[in-house]
Amino acid sequence: MNPSFQPLPTAGLQLSPGKPTRIAPSQWFQYKLITATTSSERVPLNVYQMGVAVWGGGGTGQSLASGTAGGGGGFSYGIIDVVPGQLLATFTVGTAGGTSSYGTVLSSTGGASGASGGAGGAGTASSALRGSRTASGGAGGTNSANGQAGGGGAGSFYGTGGAGGGGGNTNCYGGGGGVGGAGGTATTGAAAAGGGGGVYAGGNSSTSNAAGGGGGSGSKGQITAQVNQGGNGGSGGGSGSSCITNTTLTGLFRGDGGAGGIGTTTSACSAGNGTGGGSWLELSSCTLGGGGGGGGQGAISTVGCAGGNGGAGGGGGGGGGGSNAAIGGNGGFGGGGGGGGQYGGNGGPLGGRGGGGVVTGTSPGVAGGGSGGASGSGTGGNGVICLYWAEGY
Repeated sequence: MNPSFQPLPTAGLQLSPGKPTRIAPSQWFQYKLITATTSSERVPLNVYQMGVAVWGGGGTGQSLASGTAGGGGGFSYGIIDVVPGQLLATFTVGTAGGTSSYGTVLSSTGGASGASGGAGGAGTASSALRGSRTASGGAGGTNSANGQAGGGGAGSFYGTGGAGGGGGNTNCYGGGGGVGGAGGTATTGAAAAGGGGGVYAGGNSSTSNAAGGGGGSGSKGQITAQVNQGGNGGSGGGSGSSCITNTTLTGLFRGDGGAGGIGTTTSACSAGNGTGGGSWLELSSCTLGGGGGGGGQGAISTVGCAGGNGGAGGGGGGGGGGSNAAIGGNGGFGGGGGGGGQYGGNGGPLGGRGGGGVVTGTSPGVAGGGSGGASGSGTGGNGVICLYWAEGY
């Protein structure tokens, strides 16, 4: 055999001089979530490398007249070389604000809770891992004059998590941060609310009783479009460079943003939901494809308008109006919840919760930051670990 000859890659393996080197696929095809500490996880059959993504827990918000929010969990990732049936190192999963880790090679701290908005957590990864990367969680939002802030989004393959939106005036409610986009802020105007962030930022509001749209995976959420309508949600987009190999990929999902809503002096309304899809696999390849939910516009402060829910990669729209039916839309996968005068919207996985007058019954996504609230603090999401693989590699 010619000593200069090297075999071509087969089944994800390539023989290089001296030792075998595994070649990562352009995207992963299977995954498993680890939600509790364990030392009994084994490698699946026909698998020779795995991606390990680690998130710390989200920080808890403050229960104050001006409620500030917790930061998003930190993120770390790397590819480990394995053999089928191998017993893996210990996975440690933190609770709210806690640290998660894989063995000694990956560690992600939790987001903080603070009176001035909690800082996001951070990640560390061993340089010995292939494809290693880290990202910090977004900071929790801050407030003044009895506003309520949104929690920060977790760090991820998209980079630093989006910061939670602030409530800059009395009864203003910030949106939760998403995997890349900040939650919208509500700077002036009573009962105004910001949209939740997605991959892109949620829309701001400076109009009384009105709310911005949630950010999508393809564009930002709109600010309050006019005095009688909430902002539209940002568009979805499912194409981009693979987070694993920088190969250009086209995702399966491409959603639309929800339309802003408008109520009347006697009846509430609901803004349109964002469409699209994606989950942990699309997250790992940066091809989430959901639009943001529309923001609501209440005609008067006593009759609110609920924000629309976001699609995967999109944040929820804000809920405009006061304490009656002004509920922030829930974030889609990776999206923050919209702010709302009655309740802030739930964050999707890795998204922060939206700020609201009441906290009970709402939550951030895993690793997302909790919001502040006048009647209580929002607990941060627990940490999580995701294992990725592709059979034959």
